Parts: sequence; C-alpha cells; structure tokens
Amino acid sequence: MGEQEFWNGKERFFSDIINRVNDLLSDAYLLITNRNSHVTMIPEKTAAFFEMQAGYVKDFYQILLDHVHPDDRPEYLQAMEKRLLGQKLSDELYIRLKNKDHYDMFGFFMSVVKEDGNEYLLHILVNQNVIPEIDALTDLYGQKKFEKDVEGYIRTGRKVAVLEVEIDHMADINILYGANYTDRLQREIAHHFIYMMDENKAVYHMNNSNCAFILRDADRVDAGIFLEEVRKNLEKNITLNGRHFELKLYAAGLMLENYSGETMTVQSKLEYTLEKARSARNHKLVFFNDIVKTNGGVNLDFMKIIHQSVLDGCDGFYVEYQPIVTSEGGKIAGAEALVRWKKEPYGAVPPGLFIDWIEDNPCMYDLGNYVLAEALKNSAEFIKINPDFFINVNVSAKQLEQKSFRDVVLSLLKENDYPPNHLCLEITERCRQLPIDVINEEVCFLQQYGIHFAMDDYGTGNASSSIVLGVPMNEIKIDMSFIKGILNNEKQQMLVKNIVNFARSTNMKSCIEGVEDKSLQDYLRSFGATWFQGYYYSKPVGEEQLKKLLLEEMYNKKDAS
Repeated sequence: MGEQEFWNGKERFFSDIINRVNDLLSDAYLLITNRNSHVTMIPEKTAAFFEMQAGYVKDFYQILLDHVHPDDRPEYLQAMEKRLLGQKLSDELYIRLKNKDHYDMFGFFMSVVKEDGNEYLLHILVNQNVIPEIDALTDLYGQKKFEKDVEGYIRTGRKVAVLEVEIDHMADINILYGANYTDRLQREIAHHFIYMMDENKAVYHMNNSNCAFILRDADRVDAGIFLEEVRKNLEKNITLNGRHFELKLYAAGLMLENYSGETMTVQSKLEYTLEKARSARNHKLVFFNDIVKTNGGVNLDFMKIIHQSVLDGCDGFYVEYQPIVTSEGGKIAGAEALVRWKKEPYGAVPPGLFIDWIEDNPCMYDLGNYVLAEALKNSAEFIKINPDFFINVNVSAKQLEQKSFRDVVLSLLKENDYPPNHLCLEITERCRQLPIDVINEEVCFLQQYGIHFAMDDYGTGNASSSIVLGVPMNEIKIDMSFIKGILNNEKQQMLVKNIVNFARSTNMKSCIEGVEDKSLQDYLRSFGATWFQGYYYSKPVGEEQLKKLLLEEMYNKKDAS
C-alpha cells in the first residue's frame, strides 16, 4: 500500500504532522496503524531507534516481535491481538524491547481515531528506563538534563563553569525529622535556587542532597561570587515549620572550555573533588583543576578507562607481592598482595593514582575479589615451598558490606585448597564508612574458620583505633608514615613503641611497614614487633620472583644446616 492510499488523500498533511510530533516526543516512539488494511506507518525517529526502514509496513507488530524479550513474547502476542481489534486499549502493558545490545522496559499506550470510515490505531511506545528531565521531588532539572546540557557544551566548546554542591548534615536532618520533612526541606532549598537563576545559569538536582549549577560564559571569579550568593542564601533564608536552618555546603568546581573529555568524566571529576572537600571538612569552593595536576594527580578521563577494565573482567590488572619478614631474622614469613594495572599504550599505573577513587565505586567489589582470587591461587604454590607462608590481602568496604563476600572467601579457599589460618585479610582506614557492628559481624564470622584479620595503616585516622577497640583484630600494621624520620624524632619513637606494646599486651601481632634500610631495621628490632615490611627486604615483585626468593631462602637454610 502506498502513502496516498494509506491516508486516503490526506497524506501531505498527516504525514508531516506525525513526523513533527514524533520528533517532539522525548524517549517515546510513535506508530500509526490503519486497522482496515493492517498497514503501519513507521516515522523516521521510530525506525532509527529500532534500526529498520521508515515508511509503511504490513503486519508491523509481527516484525516488532523480534525486538521483544523472549520471556515477554507470550504476553505481547496475546495483548496485541486484542488491541488490534480495538479491545483492552486502556489496560496497562509493559514489555521489554531490545535497545541495541540490551533490553529496556517500554510502556505501550494506545488509542483509536476514526476518519471517513477508516480506523487508525495510535500507538506510543515510552521508554520507562529513561530518567525524566525534570526531578519530581524538587521541580529542578534532573541528572538527565544535566548530562544533555554538558554534552552540548562539550560539543560546541563553549566556556562554562560547572559546580556541584552537597548540603552538609542533610542525613542528620533526615534522622531527626524524618524523610517527609527532609523532602519538603529539599523542595524549599530548590525553590531558593530557582529564584537565583537567569538566562546564563541553570540548576539541576543530582541525587540525595546534591545539586549542580552550570554558569555559561563564566570564569573562576564569577563561579566564586555566585557560590557565595548561594551560601549566604542558605545560611539566612531557609525556614520550614518555624525551624530556621543555617545550612553549609561542600562545593566542587570544574572549568570547561574546548573540553575533549566525556560527560561521565565531568561528573566523576566533580564527585572526586567533592569527596576531597568532604574529607578535609573544607566548605570553600574547590576546583578540580587545582587539586589534580596532569603530572601527579588522578586524571579522571583515565579513571574511566580503569573502571572499564574492571567491568571487562579486570583486564590489565595483576597482583604483585611484597614480602613480610620476621623482625629478628629477616626471613620471609609471608607477603602482602598488592594490585597493579598495566595496559598499552598507558604503561604501568601506580595504584596510588586510582585506588582511592575506585574504592568508592561499586566495581571495587569485583576488583577486590579478583585480587583475593589471584593471591590465593599463587599462594597455594608459595606454601609448597614454605609451609609456614601466609598471605595478606586488603579488603574494601564494598566487599565487607556484601553478605556474599563470606561465600566468596570460603569458596576461593576451598577451590585453591589453601589453609584458612594462612590467610590474613587487612582492613583499611577507608572502611570507616561502615558501622563497627557490620565490620565486627563479618570479622567474627570468618575468624571462626581460622582466617586472621589485620588493621592496616594503624594510627593514620580515628577509625583505625575505633575498629581495633571494637573488633577482635589479630594484627596491627603500623603505617610507614610513622617510621620515616623516626631515628631523629623522639615523639615518633615513643608512639611506635606504645603501639607495639599495645598490640603485644592485647595478644595481637604487629608489623612495622616502611623499613627501608639496615639502620632502620637494626634500630626497630629493639621495639619487639613481630614482622617488618619494606624495600630493604624487597620491593613488590611478581609471582615468579617471589618463588625465587622463597626457594633461595629454602636452599640457604639447607646449606646452613
């Protein structure tokens, strides 16, 4: 059937209107079926989405079946049979349709229009997986609109200042007054932000208590002045139900002009900068461009590549081992597993440049489990050379907070036939985000199988002391920052001695990190720590190099006897 016959002589008018309407629809796709002839008009936008040819097709809904998720096909066929007869048009219908390499949930919405003896079935498919551009809670633009706008500025190279702010203590307000009150407070804040906007400013609700601002054609000075206005507004004018709130902000800024990165990287940079401001309790505007330098800081464009490497089965990641030695004899007792990343054309990347960032990302669960799996697989070979060998592996908050982590640990031990009492899991200061009772529960569960736990980087933050006091640790690792310069610093000497004595008196082992030379080794031996770790004994090495070191010790021991 041709276009003229389909529209019964009104093709020019209807076809033009339909295509224009379809272009105006956001994340929705229009179809029109002539019920008399069962021919469907497919507008260009709809055709492009489903990767088919625009035009007029007979029995289109049979063709669409190829895009329907296999589990949804029986429901789809039954529902469409009735709808094509003009029945059940108002009933809800949600079907998963293929969108390139994945399936999205679509709502099917239909109505019938009659004209000169013909019936036209109007059909709109609405993608339910797409986030709306307007945030329902605050009436601000949402994250989808933010991403679209940033993408536009990147494409045009326009100069903009992008700010993201986080309202401090909003979680406490939620606990004190409840979720409904907090929602109302956020709406009140949002309306204050709206009144501050003009043709060169836009505000967006990102998530929880975070909002973003885009200032067009603004420089750093403009951004600073604007943020001070926001700050004064929040400190003076926020009142709800007779309660006055003097709210404080953490603020991150990023300058864009002829920017060559991607939208997702812009968001990552802002979130990274906010985290730095939050950790330092810094309520001033912090620019990503200031805290990250190309030659020494984290390049968030690069972080996207590393993040994708984790999603691709930890492609490019590998594990090295730094020996842990006895403090008295300097003999290898075990090793700490350390994650590394190397991939062409980037080369080897020091973990200090990505581990802090990635530990806040959900993918850290998979990366941490990968390191544990590699460490146990290799240690099953190390222990054949030295039966007393033990392996230390860092665990992240993302692992400890998942109940499935227990099963992962026990399964890997069984898979590699590795003795649980030769595994020590190191908890870092960065686990401070977890409640003590959560850490305690996981530690106690795995300890009953013989697995040991160490508090890594002890003394570098308040959390490490809280964890040691509240959780039954087997070992304390003293951070190398306390060892550097210790030979000439009496306060450091007393501090490290007291930590070692504390560990001994509470039946914990102790390991001093950062032993870099013989003079340090000889001096620190008098402290009575259990183990030493540092470059004086060995830098981190690969699996084969550690085997060689273990074999050398084994042969030297035989020769000595």
